[in-house]
Amino acid sequence: MQHITLMDQHHIKRTIKRLAIQVWEQMGEVEELIVFGLNERGYATAVILTKFLEEISDQRIQLHQFHVADNGQKTPIPNCTEKAVLIIDDVIFSGKTMFNALSTICYSNEPQIIEVLSLVDRGHRKYPVLCELTGISVPTKFGEHIEVILENNTLQEVVLFKNS
Repeated sequence: MQHITLMDQHHIKRTIKRLAIQVWEQMGEVEELIVFGLNERGYATAVILTKFLEEISDQRIQLHQFHVADNGQKTPIPNCTEKAVLIIDDVIFSGKTMFNALSTICYSNEPQIIEVLSLVDRGHRKYPVLCELTGISVPTKFGEHIEVILENNTLQEVVLFKNS
């Protein structure tokens, strides 16, 4: 299997910093922001983004890891009613993971605003999820896969795998 590095650690960090600025500009001055990082890689992305957001704002930011496979049952979700919510994943493809997280969060809450953010957008949605806050868009072909390599809870690189 052939692979191509799309982003190295430096490029990832620079991209997340740009995304933090976009989040700040797009969400405006909200009273309280709750950030959900999905699974391991989405959470690692959220940790970095939250640090950058805290540097550029005086905003209260709550950061939570959300395990989608458990529907968030490992850790109960905080009250999100009338609050701004940002849901972060490393890669968005079909939209299923993001849709499941949105469904769980909105089941018992009524957020003021919800935005979704992804480091990499592979396109090809099957679920009605729009991701306007994206680091890079790489529409993949059949037989291609994108993975964010995580080592010791640190994002190392973004790799495109191609079947030869």
